Amino acid sequence: MVSDETQGRHGFADLVAELTDSDLVLEAVAGAAARTNPKLPMVEKLREAVDASYRALAGSIAVEFATVAVLEELEKRSLSMWLRVDTRAKEGASEAGDASLLKFLARGTLAIVAWMDGSPTLQLADLQQAIRVLAWGTSVTTTAHPVLPSSVELVNAIAAWQQAKAAFNSTDSVRIFTNNGSAELDLSKRIDNPRTLLLARKLVNHSADMIFVVEMPDYQGSREWLLKHGDTRTVAYCDPGTQLDKFYKRELDIRPGDALRCKVDFETSYGPDHEVLSERYRIVQIIEVLPASRQGGEPEADRSERPERSAFPELESASS
Repeated sequence: MVSDETQGRHGFADLVAELTDSDLVLEAVAGAAARTNPKLPMVEKLREAVDASYRALAGSIAVEFATVAVLEELEKRSLSMWLRVDTRAKEGASEAGDASLLKFLARGTLAIVAWMDGSPTLQLADLQQAIRVLAWGTSVTTTAHPVLPSSVELVNAIAAWQQAKAAFNSTDSVRIFTNNGSAELDLSKRIDNPRTLLLARKLVNHSADMIFVVEMPDYQGSREWLLKHGDTRTVAYCDPGTQLDKFYKRELDIRPGDALRCKVDFETSYGPDHEVLSERYRIVQIIEVLPASRQGGEPEADRSERPERSAFPELESASS
């Protein structure tokens, strides 16, 4: 797929004409106002962005890039890099499935660039829908079975493209050539903070009774407790007026490993594709403190009959 712009440039035209589904070429051309020609580190930033895009699209399938050639054309003030991708699919994958995957990765990367530079709203849901349609169009969902990228993975790829753009002047030209199409980056369009794309999310507030295991009591008096629920570690804020006030008054002994049966309010943040981005907990009521079993056979019932250990260990005095 050689465009009219490559005619008369025998070296570059020959390069693009030899592309297969495994190949792509990154071309950077200095603008008229640029004092120097594109340098290799600048093109390497483009390679990193392509790599991030392919990895996001490939899911659990390993992707590796190898540099086939680097071509510098002084007269055109350009530097081009020819890359070849190796996808290590699972054993037993058919050649047709591998070909579908390569087409999907190339077209998906071009779709990311087109959305990034052409979408008026920058809604991740629109990009994910475009990628979903590409997966259907290349039959990749019935052969290679990649997991379509999450919003976080896509934002990581978009952030890599922004870093690559920052290496160039707005008057430079950057193009990507594949056997499945080509695209030109709009270097004048930047997304200053790609993470804000995840802020277009849904926040849902819940209240529930939950049991947390205490990993570290709040010895600092910040009202933030390091807790664990299942395999999830979290920091929960405790409102005043709960049973934990006795802990701060040194009237209640709570140690690591004890459990708290609480009533909590928690906020769940969902991304545009309904994935859970984060959860924040606030303890509003302590229903019960569940002591962990102690070594040495000390009966749990005796804890209330013996002097309480201070919740805030004091330093030894200098005279001791």
